[in-house]
Amino acid sequence: MFNIGIIGLGFMGGCIARTLIKSDKIEKIFAYDTNRGALELAKKEQNITDIVTEFDDFKECDVIFLCTPVGFILEYAKKLSNIVKEDCVITDIGSTKRNIVEELKDLKINFVGAHPMVGSERSGYNTSHDLLFENTYYILTENDNENSVKKVKEVVNELKAIPVVIDYKKHDYIVAAISHVPHIIAAGLVNMVKDLDDKEEHMKLLAAGGFKDITRIASSDPTMWEHICHENKNEIIPVLEKYISNLQEFRNHIEDNEKNHNYFKSSKKYRDSFVNKKVNGFTAPMLNVIIKDEKGSLAKVIGLLSDSDVNIKNIGIVHNKETFDGALDLEFYSLEDQEKAYEVLKNQEYKVNKIK
Repeated sequence: MFNIGIIGLGFMGGCIARTLIKSDKIEKIFAYDTNRGALELAKKEQNITDIVTEFDDFKECDVIFLCTPVGFILEYAKKLSNIVKEDCVITDIGSTKRNIVEELKDLKINFVGAHPMVGSERSGYNTSHDLLFENTYYILTENDNENSVKKVKEVVNELKAIPVVIDYKKHDYIVAAISHVPHIIAAGLVNMVKDLDDKEEHMKLLAAGGFKDITRIASSDPTMWEHICHENKNEIIPVLEKYISNLQEFRNHIEDNEKNHNYFKSSKKYRDSFVNKKVNGFTAPMLNVIIKDEKGSLAKVIGLLSDSDVNIKNIGIVHNKETFDGALDLEFYSLEDQEKAYEVLKNQEYKVNKIK
C-alpha cells in the first residue's frame, strides 16, 4: 500500500488524484495547493484523503508528485528534502529534466524525474478527470537507485500509463523537438493570423479544420510555457534553428515543383510511419473509419462492434473536415479484434482502412 503526496492540485495533479484514489494499492492521498477551494472540493469529492497545511504532513508519504510549473519544482523538492522519510521518492511531471535532476543530485533525496507525455490546454482541478493517463507514455529518468525508479513505476502503472525509462539529457532534447518547438510554432501561427487579419476578422472566422487542429496547443497556460522555454532554452534553440533553416530552404525553392513535391512526400512518409512505431515491443492495431457527421453515427459504430464482442481500446475523433469526412480512429487490444471489426464494418458498407 502506498501513501501519495501531491503538491499542486491543478489539472494534472487533479487527474493523478482522481485516478489513484480508485486503486487498491493506494491508502491515502495528501494534497497541497495555494488554492484552498480546489483542496476542499477534492476532499468533498473524496478524491484526496488529507488536506496538507504544513509540509510536515508529507512525512507519511511513499511517493510525492510535484505538479507545479517547472520553475517551482526545485523549490518544493528542496523544502521536502529535510522532511520526508528516508525511502520516500519525490517525482515531478515537468517537461524539462536537466536542471532539476542535476541540481538535486547533491541533496540527500530520492528523486526520479518524470514527464507524462500527455496534457491539455485546460487548467484547474475542476477540469481534471480520471482517464488522462490511460495507455499514454510516462517518461521516467534513469537513476542509480533502481528501487526508487521501481517504486515510481508501480505507481505509474496504477495510473494505467506506460512507463518508459530514458536518460534525462536525451529527454530534454526529444521534447524540445516533439513538444516545445511545436508549441512555439503553434503560437507563432496564431500570432501571424492575428497580425494579417482584416478588420472584419475573416481569417479568424474561417480558421477551421486544419488550422484549429495544429494550433490547439496555443491555448495552453502562458506561464507554464514561459517556464518551459526558460528551463530548456539550450535544447530548444538548436531545434528551432533547424526548423527555421528548413523553412528558409523551402522558401528558396518554392518555385521548384519537384522539390516541393519531395518536401511534402518526405514528411508524409515519416508521419505515416508513426503508427507503426513499436515501444517496448508493442504496436496497437488500429482502424480508420469514415462516418457521416450526423447524430448517432458514433453510437452506431460502437454498437455494431459491441454486439460482435469486439473490445475497443481507444477512440479518436478526427475533427479536420478539410481532409476527412467525419472519421474515427479505433484502437484495439489485438490483431484479432482489429480483423473482426474490419469485417463487421465492411459488411455494413463503411469505408475502413487498416493501420498496423
